[in-house]
Amino acid sequence: MSCEEISETWTSRPCRLNTADFFDDLGQEPCAFLYGDGAQARWILLGEEPLRVLEDVGGPLPRFTRSGDLPPVFPDLVGFVAYEGACYPAHLPPHAPRPFPFPDCHLAVYRRLRLYDRNAGTLYEARRQGPEPLPREGCPDPGAGFRARKVWDSDTPRGYREKVERIREEIARGNVYQVNLTRQERWAFRGDLRLFARRLFDLNPAPFSAYLRGGPFTVVSSSPERFFRVGAGRILASPIKGTAPRGDLPAEDALLRRNLLASPKERAELAMITDLMRNDLTRVCRVPSVRVEAFPRLESYANVHHLVADISGEMVPGPTLDGLLAALFPGGSVTGCPKFTAMQLIRELEGHPRMVYTGTLGWCSHDLSQADFSIAIRTAWASPEDLLFGVGGGIVWDSNPEAEYQETVHKGSSLTRCLCS
Repeated sequence: MSCEEISETWTSRPCRLNTADFFDDLGQEPCAFLYGDGAQARWILLGEEPLRVLEDVGGPLPRFTRSGDLPPVFPDLVGFVAYEGACYPAHLPPHAPRPFPFPDCHLAVYRRLRLYDRNAGTLYEARRQGPEPLPREGCPDPGAGFRARKVWDSDTPRGYREKVERIREEIARGNVYQVNLTRQERWAFRGDLRLFARRLFDLNPAPFSAYLRGGPFTVVSSSPERFFRVGAGRILASPIKGTAPRGDLPAEDALLRRNLLASPKERAELAMITDLMRNDLTRVCRVPSVRVEAFPRLESYANVHHLVADISGEMVPGPTLDGLLAALFPGGSVTGCPKFTAMQLIRELEGHPRMVYTGTLGWCSHDLSQADFSIAIRTAWASPEDLLFGVGGGIVWDSNPEAEYQETVHKGSSLTRCLCS
């Protein structure tokens, strides 16, 4: 993408909309639909008709000229960067071939953008123009309904437990302190992925729910985890570490919450990643502005409880997208610490590319003065016929291999229930 000028005109009107209204209007053409739920999710965003696509975070970003009734935020580019995308260490050996073509970076400028402010009950709509539009991609009719069957798992329960033990051996040798180990499942499907996305949102509404269609590929995410948010000169990171299943009864659920908050193991996991993220933020923030805002706090979802920390800092002026990602990417909660040593062990043990899973998904303004990106967990990615998703967790010295495997089952249960429906 050359450094070019995009002009946009905004209009606004008061109205009352919800996520279902946008799903009902969602077509088959390439788009980006961000529709998170909860206190962190003020905006519903739908971009249609891609005008430009950034395929390399190091490329120049377009400039924008704006007119009309402007919104408070400017999602100029919307999309994702895969785990193997920005700043992936060149010295690591290559992964096995990808199961189907999939980009490392897909950040698009959309010709039509709808932005709904839940708080104010206001719909903002933008129309954009640039030098030359992208050709329209044809998308085949997926047919009615949605059905899927599991065809492959990257790890047996025993195999995953053995990998946990291997990580514990590396921790005992002092080579690493924590490693995020993941596994993948592959499902064959027929039908409309919009139905799968809607099922997932109904079952497990999450702050960073997303449906992104790029023509030959689709991403469906129900992530609870913010990677970073930029606004008013500050950056906020909110890593998740520490997970417990939900209880069937209120008393059981309350006990699981209390036990998670009191767990020395889970708090230690979160403390290590909080320290890692604090160090990463110092690379893009004024010193000594970086501080821990909350540690720990509890977030609860349909299937699990999570421990979360908040770390923030005052950003150095004039950030660039490649510079920001070089400092922070991949997120510490999905690698481990030390980060690059953990990534080396991940590459050795996992064997399959993570692709968008544990990468980042969201939006930013062209000048990086505003941004909001999630960690792409609870996330599936698909070709026209095959769908994959990943699940995992942080392994530390006192991890129990069987419990770690069961944690991946709990984390993946919202996805598998929607696939099996």
